Amino acid sequence: MRQSTAEHTRQTFLRVQERQGQSRRRKGPHCERPLTQEELLREAKITEELNLRSLETYERLEADKKKQVHKKRKCPGPVITYHSVTVPLVGEPGPKEENVDVEGLDPAPTASALTARAGTGPIVSPARCSRTFITFSDDATFEEWFPQVRPPKVPVREVCPVTHRPALYRDPVTDIPYATARAFKIIREAYKKYITAHGLPPTASALGPGPPPPESLPGSGPRALRQKIVIK
Repeated sequence: MRQSTAEHTRQTFLRVQERQGQSRRRKGPHCERPLTQEELLREAKITEELNLRSLETYERLEADKKKQVHKKRKCPGPVITYHSVTVPLVGEPGPKEENVDVEGLDPAPTASALTARAGTGPIVSPARCSRTFITFSDDATFEEWFPQVRPPKVPVREVCPVTHRPALYRDPVTDIPYATARAFKIIREAYKKYITAHGLPPTASALGPGPPPPESLPGSGPRALRQKIVIK
């Protein structure tokens, strides 16, 4: 080790010891003077005032907090409540079992035997399902969301006059419903015979040359013609 390094280390150690000795002398024994009764009373009075102010502030904050908690917000107008819960699943009722007394059969097991058998198997929890309920606060809101619509009228099912089956088509010339191609041919043949015997109906003669036909009366036209044609 070099001589300069050793000398530097020794001087540093001396400086540290000197500083520690100065700090010990500087601190010395510290003795506080005991307070008199008058000084203690003055200090207690100041502490009391500070505590009272702190207590008032705390009580005011607690009162404001209670007002905010108890003040419930009211929603004006109708209310729709959505509630979803789980309930036990109820199965469909099975056929009723009838007790039949038949000689020679084994006697029915007792309740203790059934309990012993049930205790050996695993315990199965009953099945559950979810149910959702929507509650309306008034009838007007319910009718607004679910208006009562009259059921649509079921159209009258027309019958083919030839086959007496439900008609699937309609002849555009005679306006007669029919079910099969054979019925269509029979209707057209009857229509041709009608034209041969009575001439063209007013709607058909209007298509040919000549002056326009007079205004048709209510009930005339293809549907009126349908009542005149008789299919045999």
